[in-house]
Amino acid sequence: MKNLIVLVYLLFSISGNGQIDFVKHADLLLNAHRALEKNDTKKALFLYESAFKIHDDNSIAEYLNAATCAAKLKNEESCKKWIITSIQKEKAPKKSLLSFSDNEFYQNCLSSILPHYNSYLASFYKSIDNPMVYYQIQKLTNRDQFTRKLTDYDMGISEEQQETAFREYLKAQASKDTVALRKYQAIIFPKVEKVYKDYNLKIMRYTDSLNVAKLIDITKEHGWQEEGWILLWHQRGIYGQKNWVWDFFKPFIDKEIEKGKITPFFWAKFEDITSIYKTGKSIYGYHPGPVDAKTVNIRRKSIGLPELTAQEIENRNNRKGGGRVF
Repeated sequence: MKNLIVLVYLLFSISGNGQIDFVKHADLLLNAHRALEKNDTKKALFLYESAFKIHDDNSIAEYLNAATCAAKLKNEESCKKWIITSIQKEKAPKKSLLSFSDNEFYQNCLSSILPHYNSYLASFYKSIDNPMVYYQIQKLTNRDQFTRKLTDYDMGISEEQQETAFREYLKAQASKDTVALRKYQAIIFPKVEKVYKDYNLKIMRYTDSLNVAKLIDITKEHGWQEEGWILLWHQRGIYGQKNWVWDFFKPFIDKEIEKGKITPFFWAKFEDITSIYKTGKSIYGYHPGPVDAKTVNIRRKSIGLPELTAQEIENRNNRKGGGRVF
């Protein structure tokens, strides 16, 4: 009966004018995550697949969660389908595919896919509407990330070490292992001499300014490019202020939201982090951080985000699983 209700819900997921129903898409993904946490893999897979039918812009983790659910259900066709989709839609790296799940069925499906990885990846690049613009954004993003890794390069800390340390840090945080927390914190947030830190900060800020200026030029000519989100996110420190960056992007993206081309909760993370800086709490619980239990769901509803449960609010306020974005 529950599956039938969700199916009816899905049938009305696309509005008459062909716009994406971002609200129902978000609701389905959150409920899929909840089902997965309760180990209800059949329901989780159904909800993930329902969400994917509404909108094909999903994260690597969401596609691979669906693949893992299918693996647990011994559904080879579905398992392979969502692994392949994660490559074709989100260019999932091989190492992410390999490390995502140790489920034997999942790994067997993956082993038959990896020999053809390059051909699936080619599908991603063939699907790009404007390759010239895409590669322009990639160039800016690469420059952005390079400036943020200068300290790691100088201290000999690899990306793999950072990724491993972050996973172990979260485990240590959950188990309250203070010794392990200090160990992995030293890798994630290494101590840097002030002079060197200040120099790196100047480089980063200068690069961010160059990048966002170019992003404005690209957006004026070709419209908003989702790949440029990280470049805009790195302007969050001045979000809401009157300046040349936000005087352009705020009204431009607001119009795109009104047209239904961009999700109505595009600004949620920006507003959350701004609120955290000022009050210590996020408004919507869309960015990691504590929330106001009395107002968070009212605020979420106002922009179309699904409500958080009382337990999810409590976990967020106790910083358990606080990294999860809903």
